[in-house]
Amino acid sequence: MSQKLNNKSDTQKNSKIWMIFVLIAILALLILLGMRLFGNESEAIEIGRAPKDFEVTTFSGEVVDTEDLRGKVVLINFWSSWCTTCDEEALLLEAAYKFYQRNYPERVVFLGVTYNDTEAASMYFMETHRITFPNGPDSEGEISNIYQVGGVPETYILDESGVLTYLKYGAFVTIDEITAAINTALSAD
Repeated sequence: MSQKLNNKSDTQKNSKIWMIFVLIAILALLILLGMRLFGNESEAIEIGRAPKDFEVTTFSGEVVDTEDLRGKVVLINFWSSWCTTCDEEALLLEAAYKFYQRNYPERVVFLGVTYNDTEAASMYFMETHRITFPNGPDSEGEISNIYQVGGVPETYILDESGVLTYLKYGAFVTIDEITAAINTALSAD
C-alpha cells in the first residue's frame, strides 16, 4: 500500500512539474509573440530628426540608398494601388516631380515606396497614372517600419541633411501644397 502511495505521489509531482514547464513555455511564447507584434525597433518619426537610412531597389532595377541622397531634398511617398485617394495624389506628385526636374534637378528627389501591394498591381498603377519618378516595393515592410507607416498615402520630406522637415498623413489635394512643403525644405538650408 505504501508503494502505491509513493507511486501516486511521484506521478502527481511529475504532473505538477510538467504543468509548470508547459505554462512557462506558453508564457515565453506569448511574450515573444507580443514583442514581434507590438515591438517597433525604429525610433519615433518626428520633424527635426533624421530617420534611419534605407535602401530600395526600384521597379526599374535601380538601387536607391537614402544615405547617398544627402545634399538633396527628398520626398518619400508611401502608396498602394488599392488606395483610392492615391489616384489623384499620384497625378499631383508626378506634376510636381516634373516641375522640380525642370527647375531643380540636382536639388530635389522624389521616391515612391509601395506599401502592402503586389508588384504587378503597382506596375499597372504606375503605368496607368504615367508615373516617371523612381518607385520601389517595400516587400518585407522594413521601410514602412522605419517610417512607422499606418496607412497610405503618407509622405515624408527630408531636407538636404536628411532631417525630416514635413510629414503628411493622407493625400495631397493641390500641387501648391506639395511645392510649399518642398520649398520649405529647400529654404531650410
